[in-house]
Amino acid sequence: MRIRVTEKFLWYLYRLARKKDDIMSELWSSKWHGFKDPLEMIFPDIWGMRDYLWEQYKKQNRDKARKKRFYRMINYFKIKGYLNVKDLKNRKAVIITPKGMERVLETELKFGKKEKRRDKKWQMIFFDIPEKRRRDRDRLRKYLRYLGYKKLQQSIWVCPNNVLRATQQIIKNYKLDRFIRLLLVEEVKI
Repeated sequence: MRIRVTEKFLWYLYRLARKKDDIMSELWSSKWHGFKDPLEMIFPDIWGMRDYLWEQYKKQNRDKARKKRFYRMINYFKIKGYLNVKDLKNRKAVIITPKGMERVLETELKFGKKEKRRDKKWQMIFFDIPEKRRRDRDRLRKYLRYLGYKKLQQSIWVCPNNVLRATQQIIKNYKLDRFIRLLLVEEVKI
């Protein structure tokens, strides 16, 4: 399965934002106390991230991509509702919208690392989601496939991978906890 350029770009943007948050929390710790804006030391123009993202994009795609194509992609994301570009302090800021975060989550589930459980147990999920929440049920099934779950029955799925945390995050994001049960089982015959 190949990752599309648009999904890859959103994923890079999300990881960049997470790294920035990690850097911020480290810089605001007691050892950096006293600086006005320590982030300026690392990103001289933090709000103009477009140029930095352009450089990262060029490194990943050495096929002589033009800046115009890059800005067209940013515009495409704005039209689709994945990104907002706002003026903050006379500079441009790129903001991932909730719809964009959902796309990032989907990409991460599809292409993220999946490691097998060391104890050889299987994660089992069974659910009974009502018909009025059909979209959430279908979305849950799609995400379960991405995580590596296999269907035993229509609403009973099992997975040999270590996916408990990701599964719990999906359940929490879509507020499905009252319809779902998670089990850890020793043996499954498929």
